[in-house]
Amino acid sequence: MDIRDLRYFCVTAELEHVTKAAEQLGVSQPFLTRIIGQLEKEIGVPLFDNVGRKIRLNQFGITFYGLAKRALAEFDNVTIEMDKLLDRHEQTITFLADSEGYSSEIAVRYKLAYPNSRLTISYAPRKDIIDALISGTADFGLCTPPILDDPNYSLVTETVFYDTAVILLPPNSPLLEKTSLTFDDLRGEPLVSSMKDSGMRNNQAMVFEKYDFHPQTACETNDAELLVKMVMSGLGYAMMPRSNMLQDERLRKFCRPLDVPENVAVIGISYNKNTSVGKDVEGFLEFIRDFFREWEERTEKSAEGQA
Repeated sequence: MDIRDLRYFCVTAELEHVTKAAEQLGVSQPFLTRIIGQLEKEIGVPLFDNVGRKIRLNQFGITFYGLAKRALAEFDNVTIEMDKLLDRHEQTITFLADSEGYSSEIAVRYKLAYPNSRLTISYAPRKDIIDALISGTADFGLCTPPILDDPNYSLVTETVFYDTAVILLPPNSPLLEKTSLTFDDLRGEPLVSSMKDSGMRNNQAMVFEKYDFHPQTACETNDAELLVKMVMSGLGYAMMPRSNMLQDERLRKFCRPLDVPENVAVIGISYNKNTSVGKDVEGFLEFIRDFFREWEERTEKSAEGQA
């Protein structure tokens, strides 16, 4: 049994499919099957059950998976500890988010606070973020609604912010004459929306379903700047995070609150306890907490200035 075999086993367990795991690992399916078979022979028990065309960890496999992930994390920590001994303090954090609303500002603030560290931020749908946290290809994930804690995969989530949505209206919209909007006001108006499975879209869908509201979608994009440009060009209205809109002096005057009590987005930061060994988890979490505390203060100051 070696480190490579443990990595191959964990990827196979996470994908629940030998062929898909072999493709991701860049090896042949028979070779991967042989590695898994050797592991099971060495341990003395089968680790997987066949479920249709998939495989799934059995009770022995679940226990072995947890031990294997911890062993891999400890092994990865060797390089990090050696870097510390050699006075190389750079830390690389891989960070995924299911919306762009806060990501760019997080990246800038992190680099200013930790110039010798690297933060890689990418957009990903919720399911991909969960898969990446489980496999260890991402260190942290920012999601709305938050990812639920999952003890089986050692996923932990902390709620860090509550936001609401406002309606961003085109400059020539007669709805700008109103001080607040309801879904009745928006019926028949075209919607410019983020893509399916994005954080904003998931929250939006829950509110729409609650009020049986079915708007006509004119355009979809996960590019926040493009979404704003579409609205400003008159293609339709958009539901946008209140905090982002209030902090943008150009856009405040085109925003109106949505008079819906359920219109609240909960944002959570998630990580995997097994794969985060060697990372300064608490340090990064404290950075994220501070970021959102300051973000909220800036939002409220902007709201006071607008009033």
